[in-house]
Amino acid sequence: MTLIPPAPENLEGQAVRIAFQRAGRRVLAAPEVYAHHQARIDAAMQMPGSEALQAAVVDMLHACPPEPELFAKLMASPDMTQRLPAHVHAALCVVAQSGTCLPRVTRWATRWCILATPSLEVPRRALLCGTDDSRALAAAALCAILAGDKQAENEFLEHCEATFDTLAFMLVRRDLLKRKEPLDANWDKVAATLEGAKRLNI
Repeated sequence: MTLIPPAPENLEGQAVRIAFQRAGRRVLAAPEVYAHHQARIDAAMQMPGSEALQAAVVDMLHACPPEPELFAKLMASPDMTQRLPAHVHAALCVVAQSGTCLPRVTRWATRWCILATPSLEVPRRALLCGTDDSRALAAAALCAILAGDKQAENEFLEHCEATFDTLAFMLVRRDLLKRKEPLDANWDKVAATLEGAKRLNI
């Protein structure tokens, strides 16, 4: 079992990632240029999940001179409202209309950011394994576990414990409990580890 799904192997997926990376290099070369950020956002729109898109928006709000009307229009687009998590979208909308730049260190930064940096409020899990990875991993792990793959189950639990991947653990455990599948003591052990990490904000 591969714990973290690999990058898309199809040509279209590769082309989108290349476009995102190229736009990122232009952003690094001239962080204040809105067009470079827009190109990166457009590429992120074509990528699965929301982390890349969130990162592109956060970097833009941090580096570009504030343009409330332009930013508000961008954030109001259907793609933004549908792709970004509701609480993230709401928070970034406030920043977009504030007339001030987002601080470099912010809780809204993700692993995909190239200018902004995650603050200490961001759990360690989010830096080691983002929400997109966690959901994909949970789906793959659940299929393997239901098929009786004990090695995959052990690898999944090891991953959750090592990276504090509470989201993937919760998704799989909840589904298994709904199906009344038996869970051994390892599940309780990992649950206790993750609960302890949550109290310490790891």
